[in-house]
Amino acid sequence: MLDILEKVSQSVVNISTIKHVHNIFYQTVPVAGMGSGTIIDPQGFILTNNHVAGKADKIIVTLWNGEIAEGKTVGACTTHDIAVVKIKKEGLHAAELGDSDKLRVGQRVYAIGTPSGSQEAPP
Repeated sequence: MLDILEKVSQSVVNISTIKHVHNIFYQTVPVAGMGSGTIIDPQGFILTNNHVAGKADKIIVTLWNGEIAEGKTVGACTTHDIAVVKIKKEGLHAAELGDSDKLRVGQRVYAIGTPSGSQEAPP
């Protein structure tokens, strides 16, 4: 397990969001959100959940080393609750994703993220 954590730790990110919604008085108010994602391409593509980033007005991505980058949702699917966020950053480490077709019954799988990350929601 420790080998797996070391291998993917630099690919896991924290995602903080701001979404503007209308309250019961039809006033626009900001709502903060937070989740995690995984860098899937060194060009800055991050896989996350649609409920985290799908309709966010502002997305802040915090990398493993504390660096911060502004993100933008470039694709989303509400049916499967999945979204892709893009950041502009060089030297990113993409996770090596497994092939679910090769899994066998009883085999261990791991989901690694930072749902309660240390980064606060953006201002």
